[in-house]
Amino acid sequence: MAIYNGYKSKAAVMRDLRAAGFTFSTALGATESNPKLVKGEKLGVLSKPHNLSPASESGWNMCAQASEGCIAACLHTAGNPLYLKGKLSARLQRTRAFMTMRKAYVALIAFELEALELKAKRLNMTPAWRPNTTSDYPFHTVALTVNDKPVKSLIHAFPNVEAYDYTKITKKALQWASGLLPSNYHITFSKSESNDDDVAKVMKAGGNVAVVFDTKALPDTWQGVPVINGDESDVRFFDKAGVVVGLKAKGEAIGDESGFVVKVAELESVQ
Repeated sequence: MAIYNGYKSKAAVMRDLRAAGFTFSTALGATESNPKLVKGEKLGVLSKPHNLSPASESGWNMCAQASEGCIAACLHTAGNPLYLKGKLSARLQRTRAFMTMRKAYVALIAFELEALELKAKRLNMTPAWRPNTTSDYPFHTVALTVNDKPVKSLIHAFPNVEAYDYTKITKKALQWASGLLPSNYHITFSKSESNDDDVAKVMKAGGNVAVVFDTKALPDTWQGVPVINGDESDVRFFDKAGVVVGLKAKGEAIGDESGFVVKVAELESVQ
């Protein structure tokens, strides 16, 4: 087992976090906590979510280019209401730990990614994680030391673990389309009600764009680009380049009138 940010074990990290008053037990969530991640298991992918508090809910802005429609439709509050209070508390604590005890928290993620990689190998599966399941932070810039040697980021440190995110940060999406991000980090740009110009830039560069539609029947194309069903699984790094990832409106997004959700009927009336 490697030494991450000076820590020799996950237990040592947890002691420091507990001493600071944090009570969460893991950085990465369970695969079964996210139905779309579970679908990935049928494709041979063992994936874990990383849930932080979105937007500025924690006091820090974790979603740099989030629009009002995106914030209103955020799936942060989706799921079983019985467990919602506990989930939101844990996400808030993780965010605070990440922002105030960066070395310890990043080491915790590293130990858990190491364990994920080993488990996936035993199961003959592909290990993967979503750094930003409920946030949009540049984890490809979060530094780490491994055995006292600096590594560019958590993502660079685990080249055999696939990382993938949706993002509204245009720069990140264009960097991915240009091959400037780690080869094991897949990015899908997300359309909002106010970033059409950026969507066009990303699509022109060959990047993938996620679009939320208001109906279960996704259109075959959008803006002349083929639409694939992004609800069939969460394994975005299996997608070919240059597609629209169609998603069906869920939770607070149902009934959206901001323009964040695309109305399929209006598309059909134009055709």
